Amino acid sequence: MPITRMRMRPWLEMQINSNQIPGLIWINKEEMIFQIPWKHAAKHGWDINKDACLFRSWAIHTGRYKAGEKEPDPKTWKANFRCAMNSLPDIEEVKDQSRNKGSSAVRVYRMLPPLTRNQRKERKSKSSRDTKSKTKRKLCGDVSPDTFSDGLSSSTLPDDHSSYTTQGYLGQDLDMERDITP
Repeated sequence: MPITRMRMRPWLEMQINSNQIPGLIWINKEEMIFQIPWKHAAKHGWDINKDACLFRSWAIHTGRYKAGEKEPDPKTWKANFRCAMNSLPDIEEVKDQSRNKGSSAVRVYRMLPPLTRNQRKERKSKSSRDTKSKTKRKLCGDVSPDTFSDGLSSSTLPDDHSSYTTQGYLGQDLDMERDITP
């Protein structure tokens, strides 16, 4: 039987509560606001074991990285973690509290109340309605693919562009040179 992995939010809560990752702490537990250390790898003093341990843990948890099998890739771990965080509907970044630069760079996030089953259904049905209406617009539109936005069709443009030469301009340039040279 395959091992099921935890979803990101409960996994992250467990990591914060464990106090094993330096800098990953609750700022305000009642409001579910926490910070993640986000030091840039190009900065002096960056250490893979200290500054990328959360990202490595997530990569190991998701099965994207197995120690000893692959070379460590903290850049990819961090990018995957960031993308996973941004895709969560019930976690948002508190941008005005985040610090992006320096050795104490952190990102601050807030966990929102989890969506109810009805809210999830509503979101899902709304996105599928949008997709259906876009498809309907494409099918119902009487505009041919050869028609441009200004109403002209591509068949009104000539295929041969030889009449677009700059011979008239060359003559003018030569006349100007004659005027300049004594």
